[in-house]
Amino acid sequence: MMSSLTSRIAALALGMALVFSPAAFSAAAVAQSSKDYQTVTEPALKQGMEVPEPTGPVVLTVKGRIKSGKPVRFDLATLESLGLIRFTTPTSWTTEPATFEGVLLSALLDVVGADPAAKSLTLTALNDYESPAPIADGRKWPVMLALKRDGEYMSRRDRGPIWMIYPQHAYPEAGKREYLSRWVWQLKAITVE
Repeated sequence: MMSSLTSRIAALALGMALVFSPAAFSAAAVAQSSKDYQTVTEPALKQGMEVPEPTGPVVLTVKGRIKSGKPVRFDLATLESLGLIRFTTPTSWTTEPATFEGVLLSALLDVVGADPAAKSLTLTALNDYESPAPIADGRKWPVMLALKRDGEYMSRRDRGPIWMIYPQHAYPEAGKREYLSRWVWQLKAITVE
């Protein structure tokens, strides 16, 4: 009886932490979703740490309402230091489900210090195609910035070097028409708004 009461109090305390802390919400959402993906590598670059200047070619720039107030640029190695995940999911652009490997959008947003009051992202591709996406997508689902498809880094010809992938295998609604424009490939920039 006492352990049941203790469990309920702990659950209530966790629930309160989730309501009042966006970072806790993000971590809890990721923990909840971890059944939907495999962890490939643990993060070396975490929230609160300074993002190092790129030493290789810049593959992604994050700007807008972020902690530094100026654009943060990522090379491949720095992006991968956010920790890699893997999942297999169907897409509207592949004939069979594909296995993708990359970083969680939520981890990227945490590391750059996205403003907790920000509501949306503008995703920009190499050809300057732009698509809006709610930040909430990356907080409720394990949305991935995919770097590899079926074990190989993606070239531009193969929708790389970064392709925003939704976990359609676990959340079929992520494959509905209203979400398809958010699966931006050849992603080069994210603006937090």
